[in-house]
Amino acid sequence: MSPRAAKSKTRKSPNPLFEKWISEWLKEATEKGLEVRHGYQRALSSLRKCPLPFKSGKECLILKFFGPKLCARLDKQLELHNKTSSGSDEGIMADISKNTKLVNVLQPSTSNQSQNSIISLTHDDLPRNNPAITEKEKIVLWPNEFTVMLLIDTGESSSLRKTNVDKVISELSSLNVTFEMRRLSVGDFAWICRDRSGKELMLPYILERKRLDDLSGSIQDGRFHEQKFRLKQCGLENKIYLVEDEKKYHGLPISHLQQALANTEVIDGFTIVRTENHLESMKYIANFSNILTNMFKDKMLTTHIDEVDSGYGNSSNVVKLISFKTFSSGSAKNKNMTVRDMLIRQLLQIRGLSVHKAFAIVDQYPSPKLLVNAFRRSDNPLLLANISYGIPIKTIGPAISKTLFQIYSAK
Repeated sequence: MSPRAAKSKTRKSPNPLFEKWISEWLKEATEKGLEVRHGYQRALSSLRKCPLPFKSGKECLILKFFGPKLCARLDKQLELHNKTSSGSDEGIMADISKNTKLVNVLQPSTSNQSQNSIISLTHDDLPRNNPAITEKEKIVLWPNEFTVMLLIDTGESSSLRKTNVDKVISELSSLNVTFEMRRLSVGDFAWICRDRSGKELMLPYILERKRLDDLSGSIQDGRFHEQKFRLKQCGLENKIYLVEDEKKYHGLPISHLQQALANTEVIDGFTIVRTENHLESMKYIANFSNILTNMFKDKMLTTHIDEVDSGYGNSSNVVKLISFKTFSSGSAKNKNMTVRDMLIRQLLQIRGLSVHKAFAIVDQYPSPKLLVNAFRRSDNPLLLANISYGIPIKTIGPAISKTLFQIYSAK
């Protein structure tokens, strides 16, 4: 059996119940010769391509060929299924957990439930920072001798400047959150550990907060892709995108925002968190801060793990992290960039050219000079059209290729 066949055979669906029900409706519609069978077929195909587990039919609206009627029918069937399930642990989440390992997925809860109700991380799932990042100075924070502190961005571009900062401080203080206002090179919130001597290490989590109007505006002016690019470069492994809903929203169609968030989660690997309002966001951040404190307080934190460190208890008790200085230099807008990074930044300024398209192009042409020479030698506006990227596989397309030809082939 070929490796591809073996992989296909062992693949498990993240949404087994939804696939089962739509398959049943498709079979029924086909037997009766109903036109709706074509819609079911397309929806089923779209669902099978998506690696995300859905907890409700409404969440499926982000998928192609899923309309309000089909999603409502799934929710009705799900409600019936949950009522007939024999135990509280059964239902849609039980089916998901059997088929998908949910790691680093944060649930948008603000209640005072146990910490496992809003985060699926355990001590065995402790994250690691980017292994490619190396620190010059060795820093060690010993277990139970440091404080976990929330960092709040004070930069001019911070989304918090569009709200009442005093209100944010008051809310977090009332929730007993230990925090500090500091200029962050990227992101709105991050977490740092500090001991009594003042030594600091960054925990591998960073959170970008957006209201719906902020999200819409950043997509329209190109900041959305540029911010995601810098978040990926910052050295903190776990990126959280927190989106606040608004009662009065004016901007891009909601379907556009849903698709952008789905791409951010599936392709970029970010965790998407949705909250109803600003206060719920603050409660979420407060709960998450408590979780991180409990998770890391009994760990040895260091920038370098050597033989001495690896002998401390067991490997799960030692966590390699990066300093605030390294975090800032890795994600700063004006950092010393390579030619490749500069080309990516250039490409991201072009309307319709996403981070994934930019990386695909730069993988083949890692400098402006190589790209210019390739266009001039070929004299072909469609030179880049068939470059592939992403999962499922897509191509750059003729429109982007023609635009780049006009820019980079001019003499």
